[in-house]
Amino acid sequence: WGVGTSIPSPVWAATRAPLGDLLYILLRVREATEQESRLIKTGKFKDIQRANIKLAVKFMVENYRLADTFVSASAYLEGTDKRVSAGQVGQNAVQNLQTILEYFDSSDVQNLKVGSDSLAGKEQLVLKGLDATRRNLDDFLSYFPAGEIDAAKQKILAENALNEKEFDPELGFILNLKPTQ
Repeated sequence: WGVGTSIPSPVWAATRAPLGDLLYILLRVREATEQESRLIKTGKFKDIQRANIKLAVKFMVENYRLADTFVSASAYLEGTDKRVSAGQVGQNAVQNLQTILEYFDSSDVQNLKVGSDSLAGKEQLVLKGLDATRRNLDDFLSYFPAGEIDAAKQKILAENALNEKEFDPELGFILNLKPTQ
């Protein structure tokens, strides 16, 4: 806010991400948890980079700046109680993913791959963590107007459809598409 005024300063106004962009990011993370769960459950694609579970989870947390995104989105909520409550739900989602990363003994992200012996017996922990993250994301998103959520979902659907349309079939086929229901 500008000094001595109730008008936002240009710097603050210029740095605040639009709510729709933040919700879009959170929905992309949700989609990533679904994709990773499908990879683990099917055991497919063991030879590709997406089969690296720890790397995928690390990308969700770091590349999407997940903790910051939850904080920024929470700032759009009216009332301190709602902001704090939503913020806690968001932090729980981040913690679920951090637990997946910390559960495994090595800081090397290469040690946990779909279908590998290093995952032996740990699939359920990872799947539960991804599922808990999705539930927390859904809970967090429930604080926001359905219209805002629907707009972000439509953007994702449109982008995914364009990606499918533009994909060159001579390269093979698209792996791990969301099943149609």
